[in-house]
Amino acid sequence: MRRASQRDAVAIARAHVDSWQASYLGLIPAAVLNRLSVSTQAASWRRILSADESGTHTWVIANDSMIIGFSSAGPSRDDDDGAQVGEIYTLYLVPPAWGRGLGSELLDGVLHALARRGFDTATLWVLTGNTRARRFYEINGFLPDGAHRPTRVGDAQLPEMRYRRAL
Repeated sequence: MRRASQRDAVAIARAHVDSWQASYLGLIPAAVLNRLSVSTQAASWRRILSADESGTHTWVIANDSMIIGFSSAGPSRDDDDGAQVGEIYTLYLVPPAWGRGLGSELLDGVLHALARRGFDTATLWVLTGNTRARRFYEINGFLPDGAHRPTRVGDAQLPEMRYRRAL
């Protein structure tokens, strides 16, 4: 695992699109998933990575110099959390990397990085219907904290739930 740089934007975007199209099939409308594009995501990731020093940090995990997963995290964006709470904004692996322990490796690295930055708690939001992700986070010590919210994904509004764990 290493910190991402601007030169990783396209590779992160490719991993982002591939992981979303596999992970969210059946949860997010197919039309929304089919409209995802690497070029649009790359522009977004260029913006995110250029703002990396403002609090959001992004990490990648690579196999033979190909990015197969990424995660971004920083201060919690939730009004009900204090300054000591960090939030994992993204954590995705390309489908061929699933089930090989790489997600846990990436998550552990991000949690350690948040703790080094002085956060004592980590949160994340997950689609309520995403049982695979929920199971992954629960195995890794996260528990639902009772917070729920709707999130807009394309034309769809979907329910999310928040998970939390001490660092």
